[in-house]
Amino acid sequence: MLALIAWQVNMAAGLLVAISWPDPSPHQVRYVAVTPSVKLEILDWGGSGPPLIFLAGGGHSAHVYDQFATRFTDRFHVLGITRRGSGTSSHPKAGYDTTTLVRDIVTVLDSLGMKKASFAAHSFGGSELNLLGSRYPNRVNRLVYLDSGFDFWALGESQEWKSGVLQAPQPPIPAYDDAVGSAWSWTLWAERVSGPDVPEAEVRTMYRFDADGRFVGDTDVGAAVERLVSSTEVVDLRRIRAPVLALYSVLDSPEAMLPYWHALDATARARGQKMFEALTRLHVKLRADFSERVASARVVRIHGARHYIFLTHPAEVTHAMLEFLVGA
Repeated sequence: MLALIAWQVNMAAGLLVAISWPDPSPHQVRYVAVTPSVKLEILDWGGSGPPLIFLAGGGHSAHVYDQFATRFTDRFHVLGITRRGSGTSSHPKAGYDTTTLVRDIVTVLDSLGMKKASFAAHSFGGSELNLLGSRYPNRVNRLVYLDSGFDFWALGESQEWKSGVLQAPQPPIPAYDDAVGSAWSWTLWAERVSGPDVPEAEVRTMYRFDADGRFVGDTDVGAAVERLVSSTEVVDLRRIRAPVLALYSVLDSPEAMLPYWHALDATARARGQKMFEALTRLHVKLRADFSERVASARVVRIHGARHYIFLTHPAEVTHAMLEFLVGA
C-alpha cells in the first residue's frame, strides 16, 4: 500500500540505459513538454474509444502497466504518464508538490487534445487523483483508485509513516546469482515482493544495466518517495464529484503480505510482523476516512490481494474496472 512495499521504497531511480533489449509491450513512446525544461514520458497502448490514463505509484514509471493496460484497449484509448522525477521523464530539482504534478497531467491532456479522460492510479498516484477530482472536475470522467484511495497528506503526518515502521524487510539475495545480477534476476526479485508479471521494462527503467543486461547501479528511491509524500497538499476530498471506484487489497497475515516469509530470519520476521500490524491499523483509519468523505465511492475489497493489486489479481481488478467504467 501507498508506495511503501518492498521494491517501490528500495528500488533505484536511475534512468534507462541504452541497451539492445527490445521492449515487448505494444506501446508507442512519446514525450510531452510540460515546461520548457521538463518533459514527461507518455506510453500509448492504442485502442479505440474514450481515453483511459494510468498513473503509477511513487518511484515507478508508466511501464509498470505494460501488461495490465492492454486489457482495456478493446474499449478505450489507453495511455500512461510517467511523472517527473521517475523513469525517463525529466528529473528536475523542484516541482513535486501536488499542484505541480497535477498541472503536469492537465498539460499532457491539453497537448494530446483531450478535453476529458478517465484515470486509474496505483499507490501514490491516488494523491494526484484526489487533486484532479477536486480541482479539475471538468477534465475527469471517472476515477479508479488501485489500492490508493487515501488522504495522502494524512498519511505523511501519521506516526506509522514517520516512524519508518512501514518499510518491509527484503528477501535475501538468491543463491543462484552473483552480486551483479541480470535484469531477469531483478525482475524475478520484483515479482517475489510485488506480484507476478512485473514488466521487465519497469525493472530496466528503475535499475541501471549495462549493454549485456547486467546490473550496474542501485540508489535508494526511498528519499524520492519521501519527497513526494512530504510535498503532498491538503485536499478536500468532499469536492470530488466524479464517479469513483476504490479497489483495496485485504491481507490477513504478515505471511500473506510477504510471500517470501519462509526465507526471512527471526529478526526480519519480527520487523514484518510490526509492519503488518502498523499497516493494518493505518489502513483501517485511512480507508474509513476516504469512504466517509467520498460518499459516492464504490468500494471493492479483494481478499488475498497485495498492494500491487493489478499484478496479484488482474482478473478481478479488470472485471471491477470494466463494470465501473463501461456500466451506467
